Amino acid sequence: MGLDDDDAGGKSSGCGLGNLFRRRGSNSLRSSSAPAITTVDAVPPKPKAAAGSHPLYNNHRQQQSNHLHHQHRQHRQSNHPSNNNGGASSPALVRASSGNVMLYGSLGNLRAPGAATPNRNDVLDFLPMTADEIKLQTTSKNNDSPKPRHKPKPRQREAVLCRALSVREDPEELKKKGNDEYMAGNYVDAVDYYERAIAVDPSKPAYWSNKAAALMAQGRILDAIADCREALRVDPSFGRAHHRLGTLYLRTGHGDRAAKQYKLAAHDASPEDMSRAHAVQALVAKCDDSRRRGSWKGLLRDVQAAVSAGADASPKLACYQAEAFLSLQRPEEADAVLGKNGVCTEEETDRHVEIFGAGSCGLVLATRALVDTAMGRLEAAVAASDEAVRVSPGSREATGAARQAKAVASARNRGNALFKAGKLREACVAYEDGLREHPGNATLLCNRAACRCKLGEWEAALRDCDAALGARPSYGKARLRRAACNDRLGRWEASVLDYDALLRETPGDEDVAAALAHARTQLGGVTQRRAAA
Repeated sequence: MGLDDDDAGGKSSGCGLGNLFRRRGSNSLRSSSAPAITTVDAVPPKPKAAAGSHPLYNNHRQQQSNHLHHQHRQHRQSNHPSNNNGGASSPALVRASSGNVMLYGSLGNLRAPGAATPNRNDVLDFLPMTADEIKLQTTSKNNDSPKPRHKPKPRQREAVLCRALSVREDPEELKKKGNDEYMAGNYVDAVDYYERAIAVDPSKPAYWSNKAAALMAQGRILDAIADCREALRVDPSFGRAHHRLGTLYLRTGHGDRAAKQYKLAAHDASPEDMSRAHAVQALVAKCDDSRRRGSWKGLLRDVQAAVSAGADASPKLACYQAEAFLSLQRPEEADAVLGKNGVCTEEETDRHVEIFGAGSCGLVLATRALVDTAMGRLEAAVAASDEAVRVSPGSREATGAARQAKAVASARNRGNALFKAGKLREACVAYEDGLREHPGNATLLCNRAACRCKLGEWEAALRDCDAALGARPSYGKARLRRAACNDRLGRWEASVLDYDALLRETPGDEDVAAALAHARTQLGGVTQRRAAA
């Protein structure tokens, strides 16, 4: 048995100016990104003769213009429905340069359903071709079945949007669905619907207030308070948010704040609400008095009375209760209190300071450190105490918790190092230094018992184990060590009881099972000898 060393954008759309122009070398214009194409009867104007130009040159230009005009008329006739087997006419494209194709039409238009997809044959050559294009054209004429440079992809006939259009959800419908989930007890789903409604329209206080109700039902008190505050920021006169915030303050033990919110809620609050707020305020004040006097059993009674009155989620009262259990040498119950109330999580520290102040947050962190120290989670205790000092530097609770956590952690580390080095007497002294700072610390007592077992001081080791188990009844290592001490002392009945308890906690532990069998055998032999005598 060793010592206790450790602590028990998505992609962009295809719509844009770049899609209005295509390189001539492409096989086709894809229907999925092409804007609507408008058929245009565009004939380029005849060039004016320059002053003093040569007649032969002018005649050549006139012939070229007539040729282009004739070619354009033939193209229009070929696209006429009567020449296209009754199909839809294919709109013309005008080549704006030797390398680009310009599409006529409004910017951003979508191609209508069923419209024909343009292709390269619709391009009219109003400008001279480049040498590469002439070579390509000549090559195509010499081949009976020319193969395209790129395999054309099948064209879609349906109109395709250039970009995804965001569908705006109806926030009132989302709120209604959230209300239905809330009434069904599905609070997580309810929060989701309320958040979606808020995303659409964050200016409605009811969405924030309803979300706060669902969060409160999940026990997320600080988040619920934040959302109620947001609802009141949107609409300071929203009575239901004032009432809900008052209820949250009541549950956290702030009766004075609750009374103020109930007053602002007007007709949304009842006289009974105000009475509960004043009752909680008085009971919390009584708890403060019991704590100052060190009346720990009285403090436990007062805290229970305040919780019954409605302050069932108060971090302050949870800390008071945990402190009382620690003072009464009941650390496991203190640990259960803090775990049940969910206080002192790192994520909530900043929000806790914002809502309740640095002093309250420092108390929570300091109490967490004290409980961790008592439970042997010393690294966690040091971290929590450091955070308490950071949040509330002048807090007496924070500085006291930090001093205790660091002293116990240092004593344990020094003692363990000496134990491993075989310096058992020095190790006992190191553990005792820590016990002076925190009397009754189960971890230090159990480790000192290990040293005394090595030294053969079985009775002293047994006393340390008894003290450790008195503070932490579920401390398995101390129980196992006590059973071993009783084995050595021949107290088989006590040994059987401890081994039996350990085996119930760890049914598959073969070593414990073997030790239990041995102890029972020895106990049976003793019983027989006593009977024979």
